[in-house]
Amino acid sequence: MTPIEDLRDKVAIVTGATKGMGRSTAILLAQSGAKVIATGRSEEAGAETAEMMRAAGGEGLFMRQDVTVEADWKKVCEAALSQFGGLDILVNNAGVFMVKPIQETSEADFDWIYRTNVEGTFLGMKYGFEAMRKTGRGGSIVNVSSLMGQVGFPGATAYCATKGAITGMTKSAALEGADLTPPVRVNSLHPGVIWTEMITDQFGDDAALQQAFIEETPLKMIGLPEHMADAIAYLISDQSSYVTGTELTVDGGRGAD
Repeated sequence: MTPIEDLRDKVAIVTGATKGMGRSTAILLAQSGAKVIATGRSEEAGAETAEMMRAAGGEGLFMRQDVTVEADWKKVCEAALSQFGGLDILVNNAGVFMVKPIQETSEADFDWIYRTNVEGTFLGMKYGFEAMRKTGRGGSIVNVSSLMGQVGFPGATAYCATKGAITGMTKSAALEGADLTPPVRVNSLHPGVIWTEMITDQFGDDAALQQAFIEETPLKMIGLPEHMADAIAYLISDQSSYVTGTELTVDGGRGAD
């Protein structure tokens, strides 16, 4: 992961930061000089992320948050304002994954994945916009969608529906953010297969599976959380100051197949 100098002294919230892409992103932003509030549901894993941010030479803290709870969003955004003086960056990374045939997907299944992936992202943008307007410096929001928010995948109708919704919400929010003075940029990140617990918990964790994913990927490599952290850092940095409402696909070429 490569530190980004223009993130120094920016204030960031990263959700789902207790593992995987969220943890790698929180560490990279802290290493780049941002003040980071890393959030998630596990106090123990969150404490580990906070220690990793400090070990990287950064400044930050962990707050327990359920992204589906509006009151939690209010507390996290208020903490950014009261403890660090504002909010410049929001990474809506928290999400859940499910592969289940449509005939076996219950209404409860769909409601569960929708609440976290769609409503959690919506609430993040709602309160993120509010905090950024109070800060008065503009800002940047990255919503983590998926390659499956752009293409279909058998047995994942519910998951694809939520990630497609994030893609559409991002574009709409980008237009609202562009009307603000200064503007708030909103973009979506579309990872392909990234070797995290989200994959291994669903499909297993073994070398043969990892090799199969490598062989299916045009670049013949496995996606890692660090690759996503670098992409997010680009989207929130000044290097992407003319970029909003876009879909950044980082998938080793899988979507081009």
